[in-house]
Amino acid sequence: MKSLKRLLLVCSLLATISAASATTINYSPTGLGTMDGTYYYTWNIYDPNLIGANITAATLTYNNIQLTGFGNNNPGILWTHLLNTSSGSGTTGFTQGTDNDNGSDQFSGQGLFVGKQLFPTLNAPTTVPYSLDLATLNSYVADGHFAIGIDPDCHYTDGSVVLSITYSTRSAPDAGSTVLLLGIALPFLGLLRRPK
Repeated sequence: MKSLKRLLLVCSLLATISAASATTINYSPTGLGTMDGTYYYTWNIYDPNLIGANITAATLTYNNIQLTGFGNNNPGILWTHLLNTSSGSGTTGFTQGTDNDNGSDQFSGQGLFVGKQLFPTLNAPTTVPYSLDLATLNSYVADGHFAIGIDPDCHYTDGSVVLSITYSTRSAPDAGSTVLLLGIALPFLGLLRRPK
């Protein structure tokens, strides 16, 4: 009976084992080194690797961003949203619209509000990090499409904008692991067949 329990344990391990791997991807858009308050930007991201993945960490960071000119607002304001673009076309890049530096959040009521950063001083580089809500992000990337909405009120330059996502996937075990587990299980099968 004891051997049977061990065999069942080994068989259940064989049936359910899978190799989990964690991967970190850094996305950094090109062409967003200058953000003009006249516009708002939608950074569309499509990554088929995220379909079916479980995102375990996500940060969006504006590195060395600085206010370079007041527009219609003082202080400068930078609005950020996480957007669900499940109807995306498989493209990655920026689209922009015009809001004429009106001081309000162009993405208000859309997606998940990530943050509002005030910039009261000109030419004072700062780094602005945001941790993204994982449950919302995981639901948005179910088809690999999502976006970041950025509405700068006033004018900015930045060193870089980086979205860092860590995700895990589950995959079938490799052949070596399977052979090893079978090698462990086979002696137990022999114990069951031995007469007492």
